[in-house]
Amino acid sequence: MTTSIVPRRPFLTLPFLLPSWCESAALVFRRNQSSYRRTKQRLRVKPDASFGPSANQTHDHIIYNPPSSAPSVYHTPTKFLPPDDVRRTLRSDSPSGEPKEQDLPPVFKKTDEKKYHLTPADIEEIRKLRLSDPMTWSRWKLARRFDCSPLFIAMVCEASPQKKEIQKQVLEAVQSRWGVKRRMAREDRQLRKEAWGRDE
Repeated sequence: MTTSIVPRRPFLTLPFLLPSWCESAALVFRRNQSSYRRTKQRLRVKPDASFGPSANQTHDHIIYNPPSSAPSVYHTPTKFLPPDDVRRTLRSDSPSGEPKEQDLPPVFKKTDEKKYHLTPADIEEIRKLRLSDPMTWSRWKLARRFDCSPLFIAMVCEASPQKKEIQKQVLEAVQSRWGVKRRMAREDRQLRKEAWGRDE
């Protein structure tokens, strides 16, 4: 039994490889317009005449060239405004073209200033209402009635034991519906809080 050895064809004579070889050769030998010499020539741009010293000025001077910004409505000359534009009436009232003080929006004032208006009798009434009916008189309702913050209500009095027990039962009912991922996430959060307390 004789085996005939088939000679291999040359690598370059394979027809399906010819187009890619031609394209890569064309890409390698192609000369781009942005060559080093041409780029260097284009970077050699003379500065504008306004940046150089003038004929009658020999000492150094400051060049004011601010960046472009959004134009203001008060910088538009009245001549270029339409006849029915509102800015014409605004400018006729003020000679400088700027808005008057009464036309400007009011100054923002801080409204959440601390108040010290509650008396010891009011604090006793808060405690009495909170202990008598904790479900009706929550912290938010008491804060709205006495015009103070819920944090102050929590500092003055705490909920009754019955309210705490109800809240504990509600929390246990919610936690019973948690899955494995949420339970692990909440445990990790608690561990992180404890580590923060220990400054770790």
